[in-house]
Amino acid sequence: MNVLLTGGTGFVGKQVILGLLRTGHTVFSIIRNTRKGDKLLASIPTEHRGRFHIIEGDISLEDVGLSQDAIMTLKQNQIDAVYHMAAYLSFDPKDKDKTFHINVTGTKYLLELTKKISAKRFFHVSTAYTLGTEVYAKEELHSLDRSFVNFYEESKCQAEHLVFSYADQFDVSIFRPSIIMGDSKTGEADTSFALYGIIKSLKLLKRRMERSKQTYDQPFKLLCNKETHQNFVPVDFVSEVLIAGLKYAKKDQIYHLTTNNPPSNEALYMLVKEALGIQSLVLVPTTYDGELTSEEKLINEPLRIFHPYWERTIVFDNTNTQHLCKEAGIPPLNTDIDMLQRIISKSE
Repeated sequence: MNVLLTGGTGFVGKQVILGLLRTGHTVFSIIRNTRKGDKLLASIPTEHRGRFHIIEGDISLEDVGLSQDAIMTLKQNQIDAVYHMAAYLSFDPKDKDKTFHINVTGTKYLLELTKKISAKRFFHVSTAYTLGTEVYAKEELHSLDRSFVNFYEESKCQAEHLVFSYADQFDVSIFRPSIIMGDSKTGEADTSFALYGIIKSLKLLKRRMERSKQTYDQPFKLLCNKETHQNFVPVDFVSEVLIAGLKYAKKDQIYHLTTNNPPSNEALYMLVKEALGIQSLVLVPTTYDGELTSEEKLINEPLRIFHPYWERTIVFDNTNTQHLCKEAGIPPLNTDIDMLQRIISKSE
């Protein structure tokens, strides 16, 4: 098949491109940053490069910034499916306008381009966290009349509604990954968000303590509810399901790319402590109102954006995804301790 995608230089996008090429598909990747585009091209095995094409564009612009010649090329190549993976991920309220412009208006531009080139299918990669502040999510559109944790969640929910409004133009499917981690087998990751950002902060803390010749005898408090669970999924599972969607995804369905056995915060941080050698790390509730040292304040303050996620365990129905995986022969996802240890230890 001929596939057009955005977000090809991202953490998931690279894996999807490589997987599509390995399975014989032809890929057209819309890329804004030419330096990243060159780096991506260099990572493509020589034998597949004849089926990989970079198209200069920008989803923040009408027609996704494509020239008329590029649009004509896509139309002539009869694109079978469009994967929309590009997004702007920020929890900072100051980025509200940019977040909505890229995640909502940018999606609108790509949907219109999909119509213009007469593509048959549109796969939108969203997030499992469009449910807002609730604790149970079905594989269906969530209403926009709800409380959201941040503008990123709200923008992605709006984009999902926008995608479904085009369901009479072409087949649409939405894929909602939860928190994406490294590869389940190698542990490799190319991201600095979520847990990786926290690990980076703790590494900095460790270096500061070593430079000042401090010991780890005194407990170091991290504001994080230890009994709640976080839904982590490995990047290879996400990319495998997305690729399988070409054959097995159903029209107008939503798929939660989530795990049914998410680890607790306590289990995760036990592994982080072992990997970093900071045994004095102690989890205390996010509602803790006692004294924090200057070092503890330095680490905890920027992590407050994650507190709404650390304060509740969310359950995701993934019945549709289970059916897709069964049809595609993809084994059930089991995020066990061994997998998590491989991934976390690789981040050290």
